[in-house]
Amino acid sequence: MMKRHFVSVLAIASAVGVFMLPSGQPIPTAQAATTLPQVDLRDMRLWNWGGKWIGSQWNNNFSTIPWRFDHIVRKGNGDIAMVLDPAGAPELQAGGGQAAHSSGLWETEVTLPPMRDGLVVAPLWLYDTTSKEEVDFEFPGRNGLDVSLHTYPNGVHTRTSTKLFSGQNFSGKRVRFGIRINQATKHIDMLVNGVVAHSWDGATTKSMPSHAMKPWLETWAANPSNSGFVGWAGKWTGVSASTPVVLTVHGYGYAP
Repeated sequence: MMKRHFVSVLAIASAVGVFMLPSGQPIPTAQAATTLPQVDLRDMRLWNWGGKWIGSQWNNNFSTIPWRFDHIVRKGNGDIAMVLDPAGAPELQAGGGQAAHSSGLWETEVTLPPMRDGLVVAPLWLYDTTSKEEVDFEFPGRNGLDVSLHTYPNGVHTRTSTKLFSGQNFSGKRVRFGIRINQATKHIDMLVNGVVAHSWDGATTKSMPSHAMKPWLETWAANPSNSGFVGWAGKWTGVSASTPVVLTVHGYGYAP
């Protein structure tokens, strides 16, 4: 009876845009005292590595759909449409025009696409290309939100991951994501609409990031012939050119 009641509460919460952590703590709708700046793509050109942002233009080893620069589209109101269709997928990474940071608060505000099997939506993640360290927000299919750390102590890959919001549907919701890091104190907070949804601390986490990182945003279709991806995100069954998957980015900001 209690389980049935909890499921009904989740359904009602998702319908009105309020999401619940396993602890029962509600995550409010996207509201903040400050508005994030719109993503500045004015110097984004193909292969312009020195720009603020770079649109990827190469194959994705995890997907049958390649990354395509022209699938990142600036809309008339300043929003960014990240479009996934049969011809390409969108990946936006900070370029040489943005500094990497070891600590601070990175934030995005996005409207998520309809969630579906095999779809992976990463509305914000941080990465260092040299060390390959990562801090991730990822929605794998219909399976809630994964928050993850990837580190390489002594050259060995270590992944620490937690699933949040299982059974809750973020499709079409406007959400603000934040990653707050203090490498000096070895602490990371993952924020959803300004609420700390998960934290890592060096005292209890085997390995923590130790390099400066830059932000990335992306949407991709997991290779349906990869059993590991199918188990994680569900099986991708394709998308039509007339009804693409669109992640809308309203803003991005970094604060020390």
